[in-house]
Amino acid sequence: MDVVGVILSIAGFGLALWQLHRTRRAAEAALDASNNAVLAIRYMHSVAHIQEICGRSRDLLHLARAKNMMSAATAAFELRDLVARFHATESGRLLASTTSWREILEEIGLTHERLESAAMSKRLDIQEREKLIHAISRLHTQFSSFAATAADFGVTNANP
Repeated sequence: MDVVGVILSIAGFGLALWQLHRTRRAAEAALDASNNAVLAIRYMHSVAHIQEICGRSRDLLHLARAKNMMSAATAAFELRDLVARFHATESGRLLASTTSWREILEEIGLTHERLESAAMSKRLDIQEREKLIHAISRLHTQFSSFAATAADFGVTNANP
């Protein structure tokens, strides 16, 4: 009876080790699935956020073309705020370099300040308006490029 007990104990111990191995593999698979879900959510959020930035820059361009400086100044402020928040995220850092974001924020800041001045003085000469429209157009093109990159490759592969 002692021999049977030892054999059963060894078999039970072997079964426990086997189950432990299966449990570990299942836990690792669950962790991988969880990590993939987090990446997918980040990806969708990033694409949605950069698309929102593109939409705001497009609205700003339309307002500047329509000579609605008050609304354009407000739109520039909102765009500046969105970009400032997005560039500080992990997705923003992966999508473009810190230098690129700094240059973009500087350009948006200058554009916003010029629009605020134009809105307050209620005048903007044609050359200044043309410069503003070109600057806004360049920003929009850059944001559209970021959006296309994020949509095609995801933000983890966008900025090698």
